[in-house]
Amino acid sequence: MVGIVGNGKLLAKLDDSGTIEYLFYPQLGFEKHIFDSAFALHYDSKTRWHWDYSWNITQKYLKDTNVLKTIYENDTFLITSIDYITVSHDILVKKLSIINKSEEKKHIKLFFYENLRMGEHPGENNVKFMKDNNCIVKYDNKYICSIGSNRKVSSYQCGVRYSDSSAYKDIENGILKEQEEARGTITDSALCWDIVVNPMNISQKITIPIYIVMREHGGRYDRGFIEVINTLNIAMKNRKDLYNMTLTYWRDILENRQNNLNITFLKDHEEHKRLKYADVCKRSILTIMMLCSPMGGIIASPSLYPDYRYVWNRDGSYMVVALDICGITHVGEKFFHWCKRTQNKDGSWTQNYYIDGNPRFTGMQNDQIGTTLWAILIHYRVTNDRVFLKKYWDMVRKGANYLADTVKTLSPCYDLWEEKYGVFAYTLGATYGGLKSACKIFKVLERENFKIDSSCKRDYSKWLSTIENLRSIINGFYLEEECRFAKSINPLDKTIDTSILGLSFPYNLIPADDPRMISTALQVESAYSYLVGGIGRYPGDVYFGGNPWIITTLWLAMYYKKLVDLLSKGMNTPSLNFDGDSVCYEDGEDSVEDKKEIKEIIKSLKEGNIPKDRIVSHCYKKYHQLINWVLNHCYNELFPEQIHKDSGAPFSAIPLGWSHAFAIMAVHLDNYDILMP
Repeated sequence: MVGIVGNGKLLAKLDDSGTIEYLFYPQLGFEKHIFDSAFALHYDSKTRWHWDYSWNITQKYLKDTNVLKTIYENDTFLITSIDYITVSHDILVKKLSIINKSEEKKHIKLFFYENLRMGEHPGENNVKFMKDNNCIVKYDNKYICSIGSNRKVSSYQCGVRYSDSSAYKDIENGILKEQEEARGTITDSALCWDIVVNPMNISQKITIPIYIVMREHGGRYDRGFIEVINTLNIAMKNRKDLYNMTLTYWRDILENRQNNLNITFLKDHEEHKRLKYADVCKRSILTIMMLCSPMGGIIASPSLYPDYRYVWNRDGSYMVVALDICGITHVGEKFFHWCKRTQNKDGSWTQNYYIDGNPRFTGMQNDQIGTTLWAILIHYRVTNDRVFLKKYWDMVRKGANYLADTVKTLSPCYDLWEEKYGVFAYTLGATYGGLKSACKIFKVLERENFKIDSSCKRDYSKWLSTIENLRSIINGFYLEEECRFAKSINPLDKTIDTSILGLSFPYNLIPADDPRMISTALQVESAYSYLVGGIGRYPGDVYFGGNPWIITTLWLAMYYKKLVDLLSKGMNTPSLNFDGDSVCYEDGEDSVEDKKEIKEIIKSLKEGNIPKDRIVSHCYKKYHQLINWVLNHCYNELFPEQIHKDSGAPFSAIPLGWSHAFAIMAVHLDNYDILMP
């Protein structure tokens, strides 16, 4: 398990033992502050850290909130840690509650330890115990942090890690030396509370809230001290109100959108399964919301390894579309304002950005421009807000003109996976989607008589001709002998790549029921034989060893759903005795039969026949299997980027916003037409 907590400005990552690993402040993704916190109990002459093997640890979010609950239990104690960031202030709260399960009174020491390295490039810092304020204060030349509690501290230590003064060593020994101040590159500190906990049969629970406050001081140390101490006092005096306000805030987001959380997936399944899918959607909404800055940027993931804490227009656009179809439209309005501010003069966007809009990698991925324009059209379809279209018409026009120019010269760029350079099928699919979206936006504004002059009409005509040109160009990607589309031309790359599905879903350059696309998708499915199941990016992938991804598995599932909808018009959806929770992806009889079926269907397609019944039956079953595979591979209701191909463990970044966006799209819509430009 793993968790994140945040409020749009301050975000913290916790591991599966409840350790606060790092913080992002004052913006999402930047700067990082390695926190490396821990708590420990010292009793019966022994120190037990919260992460050691003596505890049975479970973890989950409180229902419909971004408040994380971690439970630790051994033969003697039951400890609950409630972690959250208040929505009204930048305060990280860790509320520890201790129950004594034994039949005798226990005298314990509770320690809270920190080894905070502040800033993107940590330097020398000071740590002090402030006796008058009952708290630790740590500061460097830019940031200041305070750590305190309502409960009076019994002892403390400020030291330097890996030295004799280290607070960590003191906790191991069970006694803090009470050194009041330390200075160094890696300082640490600890607070201690001496506690007497009565047996459980007396119904006593000891609760100690710990508050962590971060601030920038801008060189004004005196002001920084005042601000963190004042905020700490606010937390102590209003702890219940801050907690209840945070719970209410997150629950209200979902409550106000309840009518939009109409999960249409698996209509014929039992209510408890439908509720499961609804819960996945809710958690995905709440997770994406924590990746959204009030200034509009949306980070891909709060991950440092790999480092995804930046804004990709593509990822942000998919997340905005997912929130839009759930009725949460204000995020998109802020995101597109961020896009307008960061757009290059030529109409493009670079590879990725820091959350504040400054470019990070400046390579070009033309698909990101297309995806952004596509997302603007979907946002309009959801909101019917013509004022919104007028506001962003210039941005759309510049972006569409840039895309038209790339098609005219068949400009190469980096592929979706940021690995190769060329002219890619997915890129042209997204380009088509962006241009089609721009054309539809033009027609809306033309009907509104909105400043559509002759130059706009010339641009519109150029986009239309480019769209026709794309339809011709993409035919050159088709490999007659292999009966599928290539990954790229110039240079030619015949690799089976799941991203080729973007030609059809959601951009619709190639209709889903085109026999060439059907054959391509079936070959994508049969290209992977992972022990745990799922769909990867492409055979031979070496990134993190090559594993199934959440987005690629959902991509194929959504394409199959669209295909079934098209082919089954006028016929009954196949009646299958299918248990939606079963996943038959082991390298066994079911997999062999599926691959045999795929070969026979492809053979028929190559001969010019479209066996609709067999295609619908196969794809209907696989759609459900793929969806359920994904739903069975979320961890603490969070979706990673990848699933380890052998162990089934989450791999790479977790949570990944794009994974959550596709999960919402996959189970939220009965009809995917709203996504088609």
